[in-house]
Amino acid sequence: MGETGRKELAEEPRSHLTRARLLSRLTAIAAGSVLVSAVAMTSQPASGAISGRSLSQDVLGKGEAGRDTSPFTAAQEQYDNRALPSAFIPTDQVVKARDSFRLVKAKGVQHGTVTGSGGWQLIGPTGNVVPAPVTYTGRATSDSGRVTALAIAPTCAPRNCRLWVGAAGGGVWITDDALAVPAAWRASSAGMASNSIGSLAVDPNDASGQTLYAGTGEPNGSTDSEAGIGLYKSTNGGASWTLVQGSVPVSRDRSIAAVVVDPSNASHLLIGTAVARHGHSSVYGGRHTPPNAPSIGVYESFDGGATTFAMTNWQTADGHFLPQDTASSSISGGDFFKGGISDLQLDTTDHATVYAASFVFGVWRRSPRLDGDNTFHQIISGNDQTSAVATQVERAAIAVTAKNGHTRVYAGLGNGATADSNLWRADNADVSAAALFASKTTGVGGWKLLSDSRNGSDGFASFNWCGGQCSYDMPIASPAGHPDNLWIGGQMQYGEIGQDIFNPRPPRSNGRTIQRSTDGGQTFTDMTNDTQSPPLGMHPDQHAIVFDPSNPDIAFVGSDGGVVRTNGQFVDTSNTCFSRPIRGSDLQDCRKWLAAIPNRILSLNDGLATLQYQSVSINPHDPLHEVLGGTQDNGTWAWSGTPDSWFESVGGDGGQSGTDAANRNIRVHSYTGADMDINFQGSATSGWDFISSPMDQNATEFGAFYSPIIMDPTEGGTIFVGLQHIWRTQDSGGSRAYLDANCNEQAVNFNINPFTTNCGDWVPIGGGSQVGDAGDLTGPAFGSDKGGFYVVAISRAPSNKNVMWAATRRGRIFVSSNAQDSAASVTYNRIDTANQPARFVSGIVVDPANANHAWISFSGYNAFTPSQPGHVFEVTFNPKKGTATFTDRSLNLGDQPITGLARDDQTGDLYASTDFGVVELRAGTKQWLEAAAGLPPVAVYGLSLSSSGRVLYAATHGRSIYRLTLGAQNQ
Repeated sequence: MGETGRKELAEEPRSHLTRARLLSRLTAIAAGSVLVSAVAMTSQPASGAISGRSLSQDVLGKGEAGRDTSPFTAAQEQYDNRALPSAFIPTDQVVKARDSFRLVKAKGVQHGTVTGSGGWQLIGPTGNVVPAPVTYTGRATSDSGRVTALAIAPTCAPRNCRLWVGAAGGGVWITDDALAVPAAWRASSAGMASNSIGSLAVDPNDASGQTLYAGTGEPNGSTDSEAGIGLYKSTNGGASWTLVQGSVPVSRDRSIAAVVVDPSNASHLLIGTAVARHGHSSVYGGRHTPPNAPSIGVYESFDGGATTFAMTNWQTADGHFLPQDTASSSISGGDFFKGGISDLQLDTTDHATVYAASFVFGVWRRSPRLDGDNTFHQIISGNDQTSAVATQVERAAIAVTAKNGHTRVYAGLGNGATADSNLWRADNADVSAAALFASKTTGVGGWKLLSDSRNGSDGFASFNWCGGQCSYDMPIASPAGHPDNLWIGGQMQYGEIGQDIFNPRPPRSNGRTIQRSTDGGQTFTDMTNDTQSPPLGMHPDQHAIVFDPSNPDIAFVGSDGGVVRTNGQFVDTSNTCFSRPIRGSDLQDCRKWLAAIPNRILSLNDGLATLQYQSVSINPHDPLHEVLGGTQDNGTWAWSGTPDSWFESVGGDGGQSGTDAANRNIRVHSYTGADMDINFQGSATSGWDFISSPMDQNATEFGAFYSPIIMDPTEGGTIFVGLQHIWRTQDSGGSRAYLDANCNEQAVNFNINPFTTNCGDWVPIGGGSQVGDAGDLTGPAFGSDKGGFYVVAISRAPSNKNVMWAATRRGRIFVSSNAQDSAASVTYNRIDTANQPARFVSGIVVDPANANHAWISFSGYNAFTPSQPGHVFEVTFNPKKGTATFTDRSLNLGDQPITGLARDDQTGDLYASTDFGVVELRAGTKQWLEAAAGLPPVAVYGLSLSSSGRVLYAATHGRSIYRLTLGAQNQ
C-alpha cells in the first residue's frame, strides 16, 4: 500500500515474517482479501504486521486506516503454484483439467454407491460454534464461510421468507425462513459447475420469486476472487440451475459482479463483469488475466442470454469499453481490477436508465431520456484514476433510489492507497451526465460530499470508512421506498476497539464494520454490536446487504464470517461513552455512533456448511473422533466426534495443525507462515502458547503463506517447519511452564511481540541459519536449477526416525538420512533430476515399511512442462548411491493439478485430492477411479488418512469437512 521501495513481486514470495497474530477475533482479515495488498510489497519485512499482513511506515502513519494486507496471499500462492512455470492459467486449461476429472469419475467409484450410500459423509462444521473467548466481544456466536452475494424473495414474513446466499467457494444456499433462528439451510447449486458466486438476482417479472440468476466468479478485488464460467438461471427457486449459454463467451476468465433483469421484459438482461482469477474454487485464485480474455464491462442481451450478450457503448476513447486491465508479461502480473464493473442498478422510475459502478473509473450512466443516446457517460469520477497503485484498487459502489419525484443516487468512492474513501449523494440525478460530472468539482448542484475528515464532525463516520480494503469490501444499500435510509459496510475500524497495537486509538466506537444512516447519509450509527452484555458482534469484511421487503430495519448482512441479521429495533447506548477513556471530539463521535445500535444481532450461520478449509489433521490417538482443521479467515476448528462438537478453538487464519505422537493433549496450529501456537491442554481455547519467535526473528528467510508444519509421527515433542531451511524443535517449543507463563495468547490478547518475547526454541537444521548457506534447500548449495522460493512439503518416516523427505516449491526433492542428528550435522540428498516436473510439490507420503520409499504429487499442468510430465510418482531412494528412481503413476489422471496425497498403509491404496474432488488408485491396479460418491463438486485442499482408524478426511474449500470410512480390505 504505497510502500517505500515498492517493487514487483516477480517470483519472489513475501517473507514469512508477517505474523498472523489474532489481535482480536476481528483482526482476521481474509487471507485472500487483498485490495491494496495485491499491489504492494517491499524487499524487506515491514515495520510491523497484523494478521499476517505487512504494514508499511506510511500506512502506520495514516492513523485512521493503517492496515495493509500482504500481496502474496494464500489464494495468490495457490494459483501461482498451479501456474508454475507459467504466469497464468487459461480457461481452456481449467476446462481440460475438469474434463480429466470427469473422465476418471466416469470409470466408477471405489467406495459407496453412485447415489452416495456408503460414501463420503459431511461431518461439519454445521453448528459452527465460535466460543466466547475466541470472539472479540466475549459472546459466543457462529460463523460460516465468506458470503459474496445475497438475494431475498419479494415476500418476507415469519415462516415464509426465502433468502439465497452466494458463497465465495461454497456455491448457492437457501433457507425458506430467514426470520427463524436457527434458519434451516440447504445447498442449492444443483447443475452448477462452479462454486464461486459473485452475484444473485431475483427476476422481478416472476411474482412467485421462483426465477433467479446467479453470476459465477467473485468480483471482490482480491487475489482469491475465483473466476467463474458464466451466468446461471433457475426457474424453481434455486432447486436446479442451467447455464445461460450466451454468457459464457463474455464472462469466461472473469466474474459476474451484477445481474439486472428488466422489470418490463424478462428477456432483457444486463450483466457487469470484473477481473477474477482462475483455479476452480476460490482458494485457487491468482493475479493474472489470461491472454484473449473477454473485455470487462456491461453486456446486454435481449433474448434472455440464449444466444449472445453484446458489449454496451461507452463514452471512452474507443467508444466500446472502459480502459482495461492488461495481461502483463511479468510473472508477477500487474493486471488487477482496472475497468471492472462492481455493480449495476436501474433507475427506479425509468428502467431504461442504467447506473454502473466501476473499479477505478467511478460511476457511469446510460439514459436515452436524459442524454439522448444509448451510451454510458461518466457521472462521477473515481478519486484517483491515474496513479499506478490506485488504478489497481480504486472502486465505486452505488445505491439508487428516489425521493420527492427525483432519482437519488448514493456513491461511495475510494481506494485507501492514495485517496481516502468518501461518500457522495445526488438528490436530483435527473439531469444530464455532463452536469452531474461537473458538479463533483464545482459543488454546484448534483453531487454533494457527505464525508468530512474532521474528527467529531457529522461526516466523519463515512470518511475513509472502508480504509485500505475498498476494492474488497465496501457495500452500500438503501432499502426500497426509504431513500433516507442508507447502510454502508467495510473493514473493521480496529484501532477504535483497542485492537491495533501499532496504531492505537481510543475506544470511540464498536468497530463500525457496518453503519446505518436515517438522514440521507449525513450521520451514521454503528451496527457492529448489539445491546446484550457482552454483545454479539458482526464479523469484519462486509460484502452484501439486503433488507426484509416489509421492514427496512431488518437487514441481512453477508461477510467473511457468513450471514447475520438485525431484529429491526435500535437502542440508544450513547451514555456508555462516558465510561470510556475518551473526551473531546472522540466523545462526540462515540455519542453519535452509539445513539442507535441494534437491539439484537442474530447469527444465521448454523447449518451453513461453507467454511473454507485449508487443511485437516487427525489425532493419532483417536482418529475416529478427533480432528483439527484450519480455515481461511475463520481460525482453526476442533472436532471430538459428534455433530455438535465442532468449535473454533483459536481464531485468525487457520493454517496447518497436528497432535503430538506421544501425548494426545499436546497440539499445534498455525496462523499464516510459520507463526504457530502450542497447546498443552488439548484444544482448550485458553491454552494456546505462541512459540515462533526464533523464526520471526530471522528476518531474511521466506516461507509459504501456510508453511508446512508436521508433528513427528513417532518422536514426542518433535515438530518440523519448512521455510527456506527446515526448522526443528524437539521439546514442543520449550518448557511448558515458561510458555504458559510468558507466551500464552489469551493472557496478552494475542498481542505478543516476537522480537521482545522469546517464545520457542526452534533451530534451522542442515547447517547455518542464513539464506544461501548449506541448509537453505532453495539455494545454490544444491544446484542452479529449480531454485528459489521455500520448502512446501515435509514427511517423516514412521519406521525410521532418522529419515525425512522434503520438497521445495519449484520441484526440488530431498531425503535426509540423519534428520534427528544435531542441527548442524543434518545433511540432505537432492534426488530429483531434470526429468521430474519443475512444478509445485503438493504432497509426500512415506511407506511405513520402507523409509526410503515414497509417493509424491505435483500440482500445476503438464501443458506447462511438456518435457517433464506427471502428477503422481512412486519414488525409491538408494541411500548408498544417493540417487532415486521415479515411476510415473499418473496413468489416466489426465492433466489436472493434484492438491494433496494420502495412502492407506493396510491396503496400499493411494488417494489424491484435486480441484474437483478425490480420486483413488487401488494397489495393483493401473487405473484411477473416483474415491467415493457423496462429495459435492468442490476443491479439496487437504487429505488426512488413518490406516489404523480406517478413515479418510477431506478438507474442502467451501463445503467444510467430509469423512470416508475405509473397508478392512479392498472390496
